Amino acid sequence: MSESLPTVPVKSSAALPVDPLPVRPAPPTVACLPNGELPLAAGRSTLPAYAFGSPYALQVASRITQCPPPPPDLREPSPSHFVYGLTLPSAGATPLIASETADAVLDVHGVEDELVGPALELVHELAIHACRFTGAGEMIHLVLRRFDGVLQVVAHDTHTPHLNSRLARQCAERRRVSLTGARELAEGWGGECGFAAAHPPATGVCTWASIGAGLTDASGPGGVQEGAA
Repeated sequence: MSESLPTVPVKSSAALPVDPLPVRPAPPTVACLPNGELPLAAGRSTLPAYAFGSPYALQVASRITQCPPPPPDLREPSPSHFVYGLTLPSAGATPLIASETADAVLDVHGVEDELVGPALELVHELAIHACRFTGAGEMIHLVLRRFDGVLQVVAHDTHTPHLNSRLARQCAERRRVSLTGARELAEGWGGECGFAAAHPPATGVCTWASIGAGLTDASGPGGVQEGAA
C-alpha cells in the first residue's frame, strides 16, 4: 500500500532565521555553520564524511585500467563496515520500499538489534523528506552506511538550492521543519542530522542523519558514553 507524504508547514518570512542553505563552496574547513549544518568542502581531501555517500563516484579515476578487473569483495558481511546505495522514484510507496530494503541489509550484516529500529525509522524519515523535495518522475538516492561505529543514512533530492536569498531562507526553513523527526531521533541516539548543497558533480541537496556515535552496550537513546555530545 502506498503512503501519502505529509505536507510541511511554512513559517512567515519575518520569523525565518537568516542562515540560508549554502549554495557556494565554503573555505576548506569542517567547522559547522551557525545552524548546525556543514559547509561545502573545497576539495576531495576535505570532503565531509556524508559526501562519500553520493550517487556519483568521488574518487580520482586511475590512468591505468586493470583488465581483467579485480574481484569483488568476498569477505563475510560485517556489522561494523558497509555501504549500500538505493535509487528510487519520488513516490508514495518509496519510503516503505526503502525501509524494507534497509531491513534486509541490516539483517544480512547482523547489526545490533537495538540499532535496527531507529535505523529503519531514519531511512523512512529521510526517504519521505527526499520525496518532498523531488518532483514526480524524478529519482531520489539513499545511502545506508556504517563506519567507525556510526550508522548513517544519506538522502539526495533534486531540489537545487535557491540563489535568491529570501527563497533560500524559506526553503531552508521548510527543510528544517521536514527534518524535525529525523533530527530528534538522531540526536537522541548520540548522532547528528543536517543538510547541505550536494557536492559536484551531484546536484540538488544532500541530507544526512546518523546514530550510534559513542554507544556502549546500552539498549536505548540514553546509552551514550559519559561526556559525549
